[in-house]
Amino acid sequence: MQKQKSTGEPVTLPINYLKPGLHHKIFSSYKPVLLLHDLTVLVLSFCLSLLAAGPGLQHQKWTFLVLMLVMSLSVFVFMFSVFNLYSYGANFIWNHHFARLKKALAWVLISFGLFVLLLHWDNLYSDKIVIPLLTASLVFCLLFLKTDVKFLTNLTYALAICLLSIGAIGLVLPGGLSILKTSSYLLPIFYIISVGLLLAGRYLLVHIVFNGWMRKIFRWEMVIIGTNEEAKQITNYMIKNDAPFYVKGFFTAGTDGDFECTVSKTCLGDVSQLPEIAAYTEINDIVVTDENIDKELLLRILDYGIEHRLNVWFPPKLLSIINIKIQPDSLCGLPMIRLGTQKSSWLFNPIKHGLDALMTLPVAILLLPVFLLIALAVKLTSEGPVFFKPDAIGRHGNIFKMYKFRSMCVDSSCDIHKDYVTKLIKGEIGQKGTDGQTLKITDDPRITPVGKFLRRFSLDELPQLINVLKGEMSLVGPRPCLPYEYEQYEEWYKKRVSVRPGITGVWQVTGRSEVAFEDMILLDLYYIYNRSVLLDFQVLLETANAVLKQKGAY
Repeated sequence: MQKQKSTGEPVTLPINYLKPGLHHKIFSSYKPVLLLHDLTVLVLSFCLSLLAAGPGLQHQKWTFLVLMLVMSLSVFVFMFSVFNLYSYGANFIWNHHFARLKKALAWVLISFGLFVLLLHWDNLYSDKIVIPLLTASLVFCLLFLKTDVKFLTNLTYALAICLLSIGAIGLVLPGGLSILKTSSYLLPIFYIISVGLLLAGRYLLVHIVFNGWMRKIFRWEMVIIGTNEEAKQITNYMIKNDAPFYVKGFFTAGTDGDFECTVSKTCLGDVSQLPEIAAYTEINDIVVTDENIDKELLLRILDYGIEHRLNVWFPPKLLSIINIKIQPDSLCGLPMIRLGTQKSSWLFNPIKHGLDALMTLPVAILLLPVFLLIALAVKLTSEGPVFFKPDAIGRHGNIFKMYKFRSMCVDSSCDIHKDYVTKLIKGEIGQKGTDGQTLKITDDPRITPVGKFLRRFSLDELPQLINVLKGEMSLVGPRPCLPYEYEQYEEWYKKRVSVRPGITGVWQVTGRSEVAFEDMILLDLYYIYNRSVLLDFQVLLETANAVLKQKGAY
């Protein structure tokens, strides 16, 4: 065991140490190679399944081709989006890799089973009870069963894939559905062949070729920000397990300490020198272990990671609120929180905004009777307008009118709320925020009787669907703040307005009124740095669960 004193003084590094290696270009092919492998398996499985069909069904190969192409979506939805089976670090340990493969393939099997069930449901599209039955079942699961929302999310994905498959085959190939009814026995054959080839091929490719023969070439370069015990443990873990991550060195963040590991690691300098050092040496992943790191500095590191397509990892205890509320990711078997993202915002943002509009418009139309009933209740029980339209802070600090059903008496002073928010932001209320303490005004005298009911079920927020349709808000995102709240923000808090505000968000479904302000900011940052369609869908389901159970509403 060798020990190196952390002085914060950068060591002069040799030129060949700083020069980027060939492995970066090779490693960039990791995901495409896995994707090509899985595509090859599916095509081969389709061909073998068609051969198993016999000569009598060979002339219907186009029907089966459309089916296999669309049903193959289920493989990639669950393997790529849900169970992260294209992640280099997460695939390193075979037991973890195989466990996630089994879960993904189990959900593919459920998709295939649902497809066969719906295929033989002759009255699927004419039966008016289907959609109400599905809706009632979902509400029942959320209200009365302790069902994991992730399970409901995956089930919804499986059902959507099945409906997409049936719709595509019915539109593209007239008569295709009737053909498939008589030959749906081919799906089990396709599934069994695919599972066998996927398991064998992935074990050979990932754990023999990548992690065995080409381990040194595919090794990913990592630096650690921090010199504490956590930094030592992570470094020793990577070395002991011969992980595909090489710890190149460490950065100090204004604190001194002893850095001790099985081999000597180089002090690259202070974290402020990260961009300068990274311009000459190759860095692929950043692990932050310094518990005393300044939050603004942390945000600069995260932004740097996004700009240069780097993952930024944290031990769970460093961001305890996220560890409590969010299931950690995995880094070679280590539970870690990932806040860096490699998502292209130029592609994701239009997709997100398009999905917001597609989901919001029909929901708004269906809710028109509810809107009218609430409007009548507000108008008939208290004087004043139906809507309350305060100024709110939108994306990049732009001000917009946020629509809400009025839940307070007209001309009510905002001094109570302003004073409370000021104390909350300054940390004078709810320092801990995770002990069940309610961090919201519970007995506000300004609220009308109807307003209390609306707030209890979050019905006062429904008009914000108009803001979504106008492009001022999203369904999921950080909750919009008011101008006098924004004025109290520290600089690093303002990162939460870098995206469109949402009707609901991660903090609402994980803690709502029991999360301290700074923890709320951290949860919003988690969302900003990890946005995805899957995460949005999970938040929406969790929101329905929280509203129906009246969790944290006042």
